[in-house]
Amino acid sequence: MDSITGDRLLPVLQKYVQEVEKELDSRWEYWSIDLSHAEKHEVIGALLARMVTLATELAVSPQIWNEHIAPVLLRTMVDAYITLAWIFNDPLERSRKFLFYGLGQAKLSNEHRKAQLLADGIDPQNDPVVKATEGWINSQRYLFLTEVNLGNWAGIDTRKMAEEAGCIDLYNYVYTPFSAATHNMWHHIGRYNLKACLNPLHGLHYVPVDYQLPSHTSYLRLAAKYTDKAFHLFNEKTGIKPMSPTSYEILLAELKTIEKPEEWTQSSESIPFEKE
Repeated sequence: MDSITGDRLLPVLQKYVQEVEKELDSRWEYWSIDLSHAEKHEVIGALLARMVTLATELAVSPQIWNEHIAPVLLRTMVDAYITLAWIFNDPLERSRKFLFYGLGQAKLSNEHRKAQLLADGIDPQNDPVVKATEGWINSQRYLFLTEVNLGNWAGIDTRKMAEEAGCIDLYNYVYTPFSAATHNMWHHIGRYNLKACLNPLHGLHYVPVDYQLPSHTSYLRLAAKYTDKAFHLFNEKTGIKPMSPTSYEILLAELKTIEKPEEWTQSSESIPFEKE
């Protein structure tokens, strides 16, 4: 990564962003929309767009292609993929559950805000955020009909969703390892936020540190790969023919022109990969 100058890398990243957004637009354009089942199209379309958003945001931020930040975004991408795959097994019913749960959570958050405003002596009915949130909820489902579900929206945990959706390898080899960074677990922070004390009289204990880690293009490739997996899933479930070459294939080809061979095969030893 250090040998790739910004002048060489920037055009590659810009091209990937353009191509992956083109892939998203083309799928929406060619998907036959049934307005009587709008929730299905909206939820699936939003999840697919979310994958693209996370991939492009990571792509244009090379400084976060490291063990501190990239796993957090990649774990979120895998979570979105598992959700998408599980919803595709019963698109209409599960899309509605996903949507209604989200509306309920928005209502709950809004009620917490209103309570805090009242405690501060402010009329919540004059608050623009409260008004905007209630308007957004009402545009999809009457506020008084919107229930707040304090449980899991799917009724099962993510591992079970992955099993039912046929992507348990993605859960085992990517979601779980990247969860360590997302949840600040010891086997992540113990590696990346501690260093050995140099004073031998202190019993070889460890002290906190903010390591400035190098960037790895492997993280960029993973973000593009997971987005490509979501596109392939969409193609399989909808019958839409993929673009050729795909944005992922274009990115890989472009990276090979600017990376040295050893950089192409090199990756951080901490980066997990799902089984092919």
